[in-house]
Amino acid sequence: MDSEGAGSIFQYVSHSPPQRARMHRLFHIQELLCIICEHVQNDPTGSIAAGRTLASLARTSKVFHHVATRVLWSRLDGLTPLLRPLATDLTFTAETATWPQPVSKLRRPLKMAEWEVLRGLARRVEHLCVHDPARPVDVSVVLSLCHPPTNSPLFPNLKSIIWNDERAETFSFIRTLSGSTVTSLAITITNNSRKWHIPELSILASLPYVCPNVTEVTLPTDTFPSLSEALCAWNNLKEIKCGAIEGNALLHLAKQPALRKLSFNMINNAGLGLDSSLPSGAFSCVRDFEIHATNMSFLDPFFNRLGGSPASMHVLVDTNPPPTSITSLFTALRRFSSTHLQDLSLRLKTPPSPRVPSSHPLQLFGYPQLQANVGPYMAPPNINLMGYPISVGYQPPLAPNGFHVLPLGGVSTSGGISTSGLACHTFTLGDFIPLTCFESLGRIDIDINHSIHLDDDDLRSLVSAWPHLYSFSLNDTAGWRTKSGITQIGLITMLDCCPELQKLCIALNTDAFIEVPSDREGIENTAIRTIGLADSLIEACATVAVAAFLSDIFPNLTTIIAWDSVVMSRRLNAGIYAERWKHVSEQVHGMNKVRAQERKWWLTDDEGESEAGNTSQV
Repeated sequence: MDSEGAGSIFQYVSHSPPQRARMHRLFHIQELLCIICEHVQNDPTGSIAAGRTLASLARTSKVFHHVATRVLWSRLDGLTPLLRPLATDLTFTAETATWPQPVSKLRRPLKMAEWEVLRGLARRVEHLCVHDPARPVDVSVVLSLCHPPTNSPLFPNLKSIIWNDERAETFSFIRTLSGSTVTSLAITITNNSRKWHIPELSILASLPYVCPNVTEVTLPTDTFPSLSEALCAWNNLKEIKCGAIEGNALLHLAKQPALRKLSFNMINNAGLGLDSSLPSGAFSCVRDFEIHATNMSFLDPFFNRLGGSPASMHVLVDTNPPPTSITSLFTALRRFSSTHLQDLSLRLKTPPSPRVPSSHPLQLFGYPQLQANVGPYMAPPNINLMGYPISVGYQPPLAPNGFHVLPLGGVSTSGGISTSGLACHTFTLGDFIPLTCFESLGRIDIDINHSIHLDDDDLRSLVSAWPHLYSFSLNDTAGWRTKSGITQIGLITMLDCCPELQKLCIALNTDAFIEVPSDREGIENTAIRTIGLADSLIEACATVAVAAFLSDIFPNLTTIIAWDSVVMSRRLNAGIYAERWKHVSEQVHGMNKVRAQERKWWLTDDEGESEAGNTSQV
């Protein structure tokens, strides 16, 4: 900082040695100090860097000490920081087979003076994440903290709890943390094989009574009656994220006037009878829905009973929905206000499974045995998959671009392939037209086990109805499975209609890319840095022309994702196409650097000419 900048913050007293800097009176405003410390706390570089900066501020002066210390301790990850200021002989670390990191343990019980220190620190905590994998504590530590020598709450100012400790023995500690000040409670247990015993279920059922003012809750995804009972005991919930909900709990939540966001599983929904159980106009105040269902048969009666106009609708299904159900969903959404729906997502759940890598990046491989959610593939006729001589520098001839439709069977929930599944349907403009009535749509994310075919005119008809679109993704996992009809003309039209676009995943037709044009396209999007091109086909001779086009309209593009999913990696010539798009991505990255260098040179030349003109006028 220069002398002028320093003088604007500090006032120096020069007549009394030694010289001391007196803090500017602006820093005596508590609100300003809070803004500064909260900005430091939200440092994007990470919580460790933010903690170190806040600790330095707390030691800088008495003015910063109180506010910086409060913000430093307001958000706590794990219980280890509470133990460190205590006596050095109280804790020790030991290696265990359970955790990869050393675990903190107690040598002895806490003394009364140590409890006072710990309570003084815990009084500052407002947001607590119970378990930190990088600094784990032993079960004995958690159980000791369950019994503080006081009738007052151990964390009297706690507002939010994130319970992420997988150990069943420590769950009782959540009652010690709970209190009337808690407004956000999240139990994020990721271990699906964990068994919930009767004591834990009893604690879970008691949480609405020890935390009566909770407005945001995240509960385990397991199915048990205690979950529904807990939801029915809270009456001021605004946001809910949980697993399966029973019919009585769903009916209770449908009448809640404060509820704004609902995320739930409806796995066993056959016998709910929503047509008769849910009242008309249910969930009239909910704006965001996230629904995980076995199939889409549940959604039709659910939507027919909804009131209000949601702004966000996310649907995840376990089995591939038939085309009629998808069209029915899009049509049912039209009953909501055209100016409210902003975010729409419909995805088929795909369980994790290993990719099928090739031994050589450009090696042709046949169709392997397929796993769950992937239908049986049909190889093109009269092609000898193993007849091509594979050698370094040789690329086998690819299947014709026009032959790229793969009929897929239905998907069974048991993980196998359904032999009586639905034939693969190709979605066209007519299937998506019902969505064009929502002029406020900003995000569209659809991934289903059906083919998609759109051309330039189709894309123009769709995106012209969504001027605020910022994210558009179609079948980023399953692929389009047909030769796309969207050329560079359609893509440029889309960028012109959707100036706010930040994320894009479509299939692109690259047949017209023969050579690099001499003229530029005249339109660009600087927000997109990663683009998805699904299962777009590309010839080896077109890679340079495609890279030049993409670097022209996307000057900040760094990554191209194509043929990247498990499903697409099992397709014919997937390894070859993926390698070619990788080359395109590398070329785009280099071209963008050259273009940036050219722009810098042009700006330098323009400034030089401007200075020369000013000199000549003088």
